[in-house]
Amino acid sequence: MKKIMPIWIVISIVFFVSCDDFLERAPSGLLDEKAVFSNLNNAEGFLNNAYREVPQLVYGGAFGGHFNLGSGTDEGAHMTGEAYTTKSFNYGDWNPAQFPLMWCWHAYYAAIRRTNTFIKNYDLIPEEVGGVNFGDKRRRLYGEAHALRAYYYFLLFSMWGEVPYYRAVLLPGEDDIYLQRTDVSSLINFISDDIRIAEEYLSPQYTSSEFGRFTSVAAKALRARLLLYYASKLSNSDNDLTRWSKAAEAAKEAIDFAESNGYALSLTDNANGLAYERIFKEMTNSEILWSSLSPYEGDGRIWNGLCGALADNGWAGEAPIQEMVDSYEMINGELPVLGYDENNNPILNEASGYNPQNPYINRDKRFYQTIIYHGSHWKGRTIDLSYPNGNYYDKNYARTNYYWKKYMQEEFNMATGSGFSVKRFIVFRLSELYLNYAETLNESLASPDKEVYSAINIIRGRAGLPDLPFNLTKETMREKIRNERKVELAMENHRFFDVRRWMIAEKVDVGYMHKVHIENGKFSYPTWEHPRIFDKKKHYLFPIPQTEIDKNRDLLKQNPGW
Repeated sequence: MKKIMPIWIVISIVFFVSCDDFLERAPSGLLDEKAVFSNLNNAEGFLNNAYREVPQLVYGGAFGGHFNLGSGTDEGAHMTGEAYTTKSFNYGDWNPAQFPLMWCWHAYYAAIRRTNTFIKNYDLIPEEVGGVNFGDKRRRLYGEAHALRAYYYFLLFSMWGEVPYYRAVLLPGEDDIYLQRTDVSSLINFISDDIRIAEEYLSPQYTSSEFGRFTSVAAKALRARLLLYYASKLSNSDNDLTRWSKAAEAAKEAIDFAESNGYALSLTDNANGLAYERIFKEMTNSEILWSSLSPYEGDGRIWNGLCGALADNGWAGEAPIQEMVDSYEMINGELPVLGYDENNNPILNEASGYNPQNPYINRDKRFYQTIIYHGSHWKGRTIDLSYPNGNYYDKNYARTNYYWKKYMQEEFNMATGSGFSVKRFIVFRLSELYLNYAETLNESLASPDKEVYSAINIIRGRAGLPDLPFNLTKETMREKIRNERKVELAMENHRFFDVRRWMIAEKVDVGYMHKVHIENGKFSYPTWEHPRIFDKKKHYLFPIPQTEIDKNRDLLKQNPGW
C-alpha cells in the first residue's frame, strides 16, 4: 500500500527550501513519500527541519517564557514576570502537567520521527540529478540523519533518563506507538550505533555554505558527552570505573580527531577580542566544533534584549548571581569566597587576597569577558550600579546588579537596530572536550596523572591562572574540574545538567542565593529573592508530561517522585 505523507510534513519542508511548485499539488493536501524523497532538494529540505529543535542560547516554550538554563541553577537569575521560566525550577513550582521544558519531549520526538522517516526512505533519494552525481551530498544527509537522531535521544536521556527508543516511523493511530521506556544501557548502545554511522558518513569539516551541519568531529564530541553522562553518578550509582575509562577514551579520541582536522583552542588575542571572548564573537572560530544550523533565536536579538540593561533599551531579564561571580578565582588560583555564614556574610578565603570592598580586581580573565559589573566599561560608559542613582541601577525592579556580557553585542544599538550581526549558538567546542577528558580520566584513576593536569591547565592558562599544584587528591581535583567547567562553560547549557548528573544540585541549588548592593561606596551581599528549592527525591529527572502518561499508563512509567 502506498504511504501517504500528511501535509504538515510537506509544508514544513519549505522552512529551509523554497519550492513553490512543490506545494502546488492536488487539493487532497497529501503527497506520497516517493514524491518527496525522489527529489534530492525536497529530501534535503525535509531533513533540514530536524535541525530546528537543536537547543539555543535562549529557550522559549509553548507556554511562553524566554530564559537561559543558567538561571535554573547557580549561574544566574531570571528577573522577568513571564510564566514558565527557570523560576519554576528555582522554587519547586513545577509538575507533570506544566513545567518550563515540557515541550522538549514532544519536539525532540517529532524531530526523531523526521529522522526515522528520512532513513526509511533514503533509498528513494536519487544519487544523480540532471547528469550530475550528488553521491557525496546524499551520503552526507544520511550521516546527518543518524547524528541528529542520536543527538535528540541524548537530549531526552539528559532530561528524563530512560526514555522509549524506536527507529520505526510511528504515526498517530498505529498500535505500536505506545512504547515502554528503554533501559539505560540499551539506550546508550542504540545512540552509540547511530553515532558510529554518522562518523562513517560525515566529513570532519564542510564549506561555509554548509555551516552548522553535523560533522564527524561533532559526532565524536557527542559520543564523548554521551559517555560522560552515562559514567556520572545519576546514571552510574555503582560507580563502574569502566564507564569512566571508556568516556575518557572517547574524549581523547574526539580531541585528537578534531585537532588533526584543523580545529584548535582559541589561545591568542586579535582584533576581534581576547582569546576567550573571540569564541563567542566569531562565526568560524577554530575552537567551535558545531554550532546551530540557523542563527539562534531572534538572530541573537532576543539575548541582547533579555540581558540588556534598561538603560540600553533591554529587559534586564537574565543576570549572573553573586555565586557565579564568587566562582571566578583570583589570579593566584584561589577562590575568593568559600560560602556564606548564617547571617549571609561571605566567608572569605584568606589565602586568596580577596577584598570584598574591592571585589573585581585580580580575577580570572574570563570574569571580565563574561560579566558586566560595577566599574566595568560597556557601550562607551563606565558602569555605575550604585544605589540609588547609578546609570545602570534599576530603581523600579529588584536586580542582582550584574549583567551578562558573554554573547552580548556591544556594537548593537537596540533602540535603532544598528550595529547588529547575526550570531549562532555553539553546541560543541574544543574546551568542553578538554574538560570532559580531565574529568573522566580523573574519575577513572586512583589519583590524577599528568594528562589530567595537562587537560585542565591548558584551559586555565588561557584565563591567566596558574597551573594546579601536582599534589592534589582525586577528590580535590574533582572539585577543581567542576569549578573550571562552571566558569569556562558559563551559561552554555552545561551547568544545569552538570549539577544533576553529579547529583550535587541538592547542595548548590537550595537556600538563598546572593546579589551585590553598592551604596555610598560600600559593597554588601544581600540575599536574592526567595530560598531556592530542590527536592532530591524527584528533581534530578524531569517528569514525563502527564498527557503521555495518561494515554499510555500500562507501559510508560513516571519518573520517581512525580
